[in-house]
Amino acid sequence: MRKTALVVDDSMTARKVLQRMLEVHDLVVDHAASAEDALTYLSQNRPDIIFMDHEMPGMDGFEAVTAIKKNPATATIPIMMYTAQEGELYVGQARALGAVGVLPKQVEPVELSKVLESLRVIGEDAEHREHYLEVEEDRASGEYPALDKFDQDLGVLIQELFDQQRAIMRHDLRNSQEEIAARVADEIRTPAEIQGKSGTGWLTQHVPTFAAALLAVFAALFAWLYWLTLASSADLRRENAGLQIALEQQQAAGSQDSFQSQQRLAEYRQALDSTYAVALDALEWAANRSPGFDFYTEPLGDVRLAIIDELSSRLDVLNFRGLVRIESNIGDFCMTMSGPAEYVLAAPDLPAVRCDRIGFDASEAYEQGLRQSAAFSNFVSRANERNGGAIRFEIISLGNTNPLVAYPPRADVTTASAWNQVAASNQRVDILLFPDVTEGPR
Repeated sequence: MRKTALVVDDSMTARKVLQRMLEVHDLVVDHAASAEDALTYLSQNRPDIIFMDHEMPGMDGFEAVTAIKKNPATATIPIMMYTAQEGELYVGQARALGAVGVLPKQVEPVELSKVLESLRVIGEDAEHREHYLEVEEDRASGEYPALDKFDQDLGVLIQELFDQQRAIMRHDLRNSQEEIAARVADEIRTPAEIQGKSGTGWLTQHVPTFAAALLAVFAALFAWLYWLTLASSADLRRENAGLQIALEQQQAAGSQDSFQSQQRLAEYRQALDSTYAVALDALEWAANRSPGFDFYTEPLGDVRLAIIDELSSRLDVLNFRGLVRIESNIGDFCMTMSGPAEYVLAAPDLPAVRCDRIGFDASEAYEQGLRQSAAFSNFVSRANERNGGAIRFEIISLGNTNPLVAYPPRADVTTASAWNQVAASNQRVDILLFPDVTEGPR
């Protein structure tokens, strides 16, 4: 069954350009000229991926992403921002709202293919895709399973790259070593052969003459031999000096070859570092797919433990050394008093201005952000024992000081339900990865 992509853009030209690139991968491409049209389309259809422009008349791309992610029926559809916007701040905002990433309007076909493969829109059988979507639906309904078979394709891709690069480097280094050895041998062999031919040939030519006059010029012979020894020694010194020069030249050539090998190693290392960074980004993104937790529950409970445990296993595979920072944020919910010093969520239709309390004070929110189950606490405390301190955990409570979404005005038209939807978006746990400065794949 062919998969479907939805392109949301008010520019017909941009929609057509992206459509042609997507159809190369045998995708059915549907269009929406505005965010409102896209929401209407999604009420009846469920594409496999959405490409969302940012700046559009009426509702913009960020507002559309927020609406799609708040709807349980569409929350699991991956969304790529397809826009001329750029910069780390923009990418961070897009991901915080639920987009999986940002693609430029001038995207290359190769880059688009990699995105489709990483999201399993292409290169994956339909049965596996359906299972993946079922798991995401369970997760959206509150049932968060362990991250089984988490990003296996990424691990295979990294391993293949490592193996290919290692094979190329071994081949290049072996050829360089053989070439250097052959050149040194030639430099050594040539002077030695010249010396052997010149010395042996001269002696062979003059032996009969020496033998005939041996008794008559015995003393002169010794004088001649003494002179010959001195001459041979001088020749030998000159040849040794020439050989030394040749060896020094060869060492210089070897240094150049070594420099080129080091360049190849540096390029190889850079390729590994780039792949390593992509792997860490993918792991961090996946660990933050479901950051929310319910009102007045432990932010660091067993559900979060399952995520952290699976994340630690994947980091071990990558030989990660560094810090895993876990930041908790508490939402300011609209509450009514249920008993002495006890608050519950207000009735959905209650005006926000009639809430008995909006959120907790800073110290209470800070303490709530540190609440964790015994199993979670034990897991973090045993981290050093498991990996010798390679992976370190840091728990930070930001209380209610860092809302992701602005709260609406407290007015008669604002209901407790609308207010608490915003509070639920702000009540979340963010997981951040910080590799050590010298860290990289090994």
